[in-house]
Amino acid sequence: MLCRRNEGKTVIKSGAALLGAAFLLLSGSPLEAQELPGGIIRLIEMQCEDGGGDPEALAEYFMNLMERPLNLNSADREVLESFPLLTPFMVASLLEYRREYGAVASAGELALVDGFDAAAVQEILPFVTFGSEKGKGEESPAGSRRRIRLSGRLTMRSKYDIEREGEVADGLPVPLYARFGIELNRRWSAGFTLESDRGERGFPDFYSFHIGARGISLSDDGRYTLESAVIGDYSLRFGQGLVLWNSFSLSGLSSPSAAIRREGGVGPYTSSDENRYFHGAGVTFGLPAGIRASFFYSNNGQDARVEGDYFVTKPEDGIHDSDALREARDALREELAGANFSWRCDWLKAGLTAAAYRYDRLDGRRTSYYNEHLRYDGWWGNASLDWLISVKGLRIFGEAALDRHLAFAGIAGAVCPLSSSMEVSLLYRYYSPRYIASHAGAYCRSNVNNEHGASAAVRWSPRRDIAVSSSLEYTYFPGARFGVREPSSSIKGYVDCEWAVSESHTLYAKVSGTYDSGRGTRLLRLRLGYSCGREAGFTAAARLEGSCAGEALGGLLYQEGGYRSPSGKWRLSVRATLFWAEDWDARIYCYESDMPGTFSVPAYYGKGAGLYAVLTYRPAVWLNVNFKCSVTKYFGNPGKDELGLRLQVSLPF
Repeated sequence: MLCRRNEGKTVIKSGAALLGAAFLLLSGSPLEAQELPGGIIRLIEMQCEDGGGDPEALAEYFMNLMERPLNLNSADREVLESFPLLTPFMVASLLEYRREYGAVASAGELALVDGFDAAAVQEILPFVTFGSEKGKGEESPAGSRRRIRLSGRLTMRSKYDIEREGEVADGLPVPLYARFGIELNRRWSAGFTLESDRGERGFPDFYSFHIGARGISLSDDGRYTLESAVIGDYSLRFGQGLVLWNSFSLSGLSSPSAAIRREGGVGPYTSSDENRYFHGAGVTFGLPAGIRASFFYSNNGQDARVEGDYFVTKPEDGIHDSDALREARDALREELAGANFSWRCDWLKAGLTAAAYRYDRLDGRRTSYYNEHLRYDGWWGNASLDWLISVKGLRIFGEAALDRHLAFAGIAGAVCPLSSSMEVSLLYRYYSPRYIASHAGAYCRSNVNNEHGASAAVRWSPRRDIAVSSSLEYTYFPGARFGVREPSSSIKGYVDCEWAVSESHTLYAKVSGTYDSGRGTRLLRLRLGYSCGREAGFTAAARLEGSCAGEALGGLLYQEGGYRSPSGKWRLSVRATLFWAEDWDARIYCYESDMPGTFSVPAYYGKGAGLYAVLTYRPAVWLNVNFKCSVTKYFGNPGKDELGLRLQVSLPF
């Protein structure tokens, strides 16, 4: 069985995909969007392995950063600190370098700044520029007032699958997806997403829209600003996530600084995940003296099977391909209201978050030993206080929260540069078994409750071309959890090393392991990787990975080759993969190249081989043609073989 992540959906394919076609995609910069750095790809793979966060939103976030790269020479401290790939030491070192030597002219010069080793520069390079300190060459405000930037895409896809046993698709024979966005002046934006899965009736089965504004001055002196406002569907990221965090996290990055959540406040929701967004309005105001105030209200429908005044199940896959699932669509409504206030000075940021929410029906789901204490009816809520202390490169952060019944959750940590080549972090968390926060997204092993744990991470660059990262985490579960009735614990750790052998050659190695005493499971993984390539010319990559889950073994080997034309018009990538996994616990996730605006992270399970080719042709600035052909052969089980073809034509505007 192959578990494939496409357009943010997890699809279990049980047959042979005879034909897949996607065409007419309107996108801002589809060619560049597929060239995510290796560290980001590994982060997406890790989130798919752990089953947490929103990998689709994460991939899109970094693709948007590519379209709007950060100017390292004009960005102020606050903007640099909010950039997810810069550590506190990097920020302090870069600001000091700019004061003493002026603007950084190139990636080569950036690699000479303390804290910026070759691996770090390679990872952040797609997301930054080296403009002048005064923004020379950037669009002037007067010119930007006359500039309208449009972007969007319309995707149509056709494919045929062998139906699963007992499955009857009486709706659409193919999935459909459409998306459009418009932006004016980098201040105003609007967009919508329309989507239907195979078997669902009509189009769209799911829709999402937003109208947004940001960075608008409300006073002549600029002391009062509308920092962000969204009407429609939006996401919230505040503090360290103990109360409100319904988007992606960066805790899988091989950097100790990733332990700190980079809050994003109120932002538009553009993912196709049908369960991780708010619907209503949210706004953030910038006030004098470093004060920010956010207010938000949501009234959103959720899938549920309803019996009278009770909801008895809550399906969360977003698929409505049967009468029962169609009846459950948006049968339950959740109302939420809240606010966040924060204050920031040069060395301190403090915030207060409060939210209240309720369902319009009572909870009638079956209770069991692992969830009987996590039920509530009527209004519920949470309040928290978060802080971030910055002293040069040192950061001390945390958040403390209570729910309506005063159950406590807390998280605290520190990130400290020991030298220009070494950074460490410590993180401690305690989540009461009875803490309930329906929209929390703080660092955790499963849910933001019933955890007592600590973790430590270190990143060391013994030479500018080598980076070694390591992390160790211990978690104690004081109460029962799914599959485990007694208190239990787990240990998780890894060591990885990235070596930039030269400008175009990189080696990567990682050893990771997990032990869960409650479930009695052990998992050990070993990965070796190699990549070679420049902006143009031939590229190559290879990966060998093995897994051991108890007595079950798994392995994956792929070889990839590609070519990018000097003109940028052609790009070709071909990959051959051999995989085997004796048990589902030994499965291996592996990122694949795909169509612009999409991503695919299959979970390889069973024994077989795969081959795919992706071709991108850009004959003009207004036209992109993308084609992918893939085949997967399962040894000894031809009924699971897969063949896929996909064509996509992109018209940027």
